[in-house]
Amino acid sequence: MSSSPRVPLGPVSTDPLGTLSETVSELLRTWSGALDPIRPGDDAIEQLAGMNDAGVVRVLDQLGAVQHVVEVLAARVMGSVSERSRGGIVGHDPLARSHGYATPAVMLSERWRMPRGRAATITSVAQAITPKRALTGDVIECDRPEIAAAIEPRLATDAPCVPLSEGDNPTCTVDHHEATTPSGFVRSALSVEGAGILLRELRLVGSGVDDERIHRAVSVGIEHCDGAPLAEVSSLAKLVRTSLDQDGPVPREIALRKQQRCTLRELPDGMTELRAFLAPEAAGWVRATMDAVVGKQLRQVRFIDPSDETAAAAATSSELPSADPLDDAYVPAAEMPDTRTMDERRVEALVGVFRHAAGCESAVMELAPVSLIIRMDEPDLADDGQWSDGKAYIDGVSEPISAGTARCMAADGRIIPMVLGGPSQVLDLGVGTRLFTKGQKMALAERDGGCAWTGCTHPPSYTEAHHLVWWSRGGPTDLSNGILLCSFHHHRIHNDGWEVIVRDHVPWFIPPAHIDPHRIPRRGGKPRLRAA
Repeated sequence: MSSSPRVPLGPVSTDPLGTLSETVSELLRTWSGALDPIRPGDDAIEQLAGMNDAGVVRVLDQLGAVQHVVEVLAARVMGSVSERSRGGIVGHDPLARSHGYATPAVMLSERWRMPRGRAATITSVAQAITPKRALTGDVIECDRPEIAAAIEPRLATDAPCVPLSEGDNPTCTVDHHEATTPSGFVRSALSVEGAGILLRELRLVGSGVDDERIHRAVSVGIEHCDGAPLAEVSSLAKLVRTSLDQDGPVPREIALRKQQRCTLRELPDGMTELRAFLAPEAAGWVRATMDAVVGKQLRQVRFIDPSDETAAAAATSSELPSADPLDDAYVPAAEMPDTRTMDERRVEALVGVFRHAAGCESAVMELAPVSLIIRMDEPDLADDGQWSDGKAYIDGVSEPISAGTARCMAADGRIIPMVLGGPSQVLDLGVGTRLFTKGQKMALAERDGGCAWTGCTHPPSYTEAHHLVWWSRGGPTDLSNGILLCSFHHHRIHNDGWEVIVRDHVPWFIPPAHIDPHRIPRRGGKPRLRAA
């Protein structure tokens, strides 16, 4: 996994109150700078109404920085509250109980009027990053020093960020040597919420794992979480946990299968509730089938390359520029002709699957072809070519399955086994072929995980492979020039002026100046982890 371009950061602050003061001051300066100079407004509502879009976004970003600093400081305070709430301290009543609260988390929830789950997350982080004091008075290092360092806010300096590399993409016009980040910009590797997710996964690790191994795995996980959206942090945290699983995936796989169940009941309002709890292999089939059906509905409208005379002529005659829905000129419409949500579309897909299975010829839709991809690293293959006792992953399901389960599933003709790190077919075809092959699309799906846009959760079936440099303009049909994008984000690329480059098989999205004046690249694609 490629590392993120580093924003120049100062050292971790040893004065949290000073950091809070500076961050709040920066918020006030940002707010003042965003005001309409002619009619600034008398109160916050009028002032916000007079700000332009860029000013509102700057204020929002700086307000998020203040929130992060406050949450880290709250975790420090709750660490002290938790220590004072421990029983067994001579001459001292437990703090939380003495104030009428069962636990420190309940105390925070009630006094801050926040959901108990959110309060429990802050408190769990607090307890992990707070040094303990022994009965002798000696101070003991906190349980998770690497997480304590990762959540601490750091202030950026006015200095250029590290460039991605020289000559990454001939079409990229951004001079990364000149991109700078303003002073006062707060960044940390982990949010408090992300730290809570990582701690939750670590609590599932068996008790026999060596502390040093846990420390290395957590450190690698934090490095990969740096700057990642919260959904990716959750996936990476699960990868950290599974990398530390000494017993392999089989015991957990058996336990998950025993927890499978499905309930069907009619509700008082006339609706029927269907609930299912599925183990990874069952979830893989259900997810792949529903995504295939919904994805087929979404692929409707194409972009037209003005320099492609054939496509333009087809467009003027109200015909699509290509009959192949996998052409790079194909992108779904940003505005759908109906207003159904994705959940509503999945319901229609689910009903269509059941009607198809029942042999009804009037099914609401024709089922799309479904293939399930199972990924496995080459070291997990035995020398004789059989599946070993390692782990495998079903595309779209983050919980691993055992090699034995993968071997059983691979007997199905609709399973596509993908071995990573070993010899594979040639995927770079150059400019001689216009359309991406099925093998290339699978490779792009493996690299991008679906829509490659930062934080987008749309699976590969909702996307199409597109040339970064249009084929009609000489762009080659190879992986370095291909990317998977969903409808909405492909429109953002075309309409808003985003640029995309691929470095070390990782896509980077470079915002236009009107969105980010500093044009700091944002890492996209699929989260990866190779824990030590």
